[in-house]
Amino acid sequence: MNDPCASEFIELAERLADAVGGLARGYFRRELEVEFKAAKSPVTEADKAIETRLREIIADAYPGHGIIGEEQEPVNPRAEFVWVVDPIDGTRLFITGVPLFTCLIALVQGGRPMLGVIDQPVIGDRWLGARGRATTFNGRGART
Repeated sequence: MNDPCASEFIELAERLADAVGGLARGYFRRELEVEFKAAKSPVTEADKAIETRLREIIADAYPGHGIIGEEQEPVNPRAEFVWVVDPIDGTRLFITGVPLFTCLIALVQGGRPMLGVIDQPVIGDRWLGARGRATTFNGRGART
């Protein structure tokens, strides 16, 4: 693949964000089981389910790619291409019903970031940045 930020990776990142959005909205403002990690940060069944779905989609599309997430053990972390995901960034906000949490999705090539998505599924805002391309906000050029 010549283009290190090929449109197929961007399309997958958008598809991942879409899948996360549907799941997150389904769990949002619902009664959730909350556990606490060693650092006392909360994790919910939504965090776990969303990360599992992200991993399934990535593994189906690119079985050789690595995946690093917040809620599960890394898979193939030394691969050339590694997806880094945080299913719900701002779990405390998510738990309390404040729609300011996000889902973070990134792709790293050879240890160097090549694309990233910040998606807020309740409000419907999405930022996408990719190496060598203009950053977008909700599909249009982002302003600085």
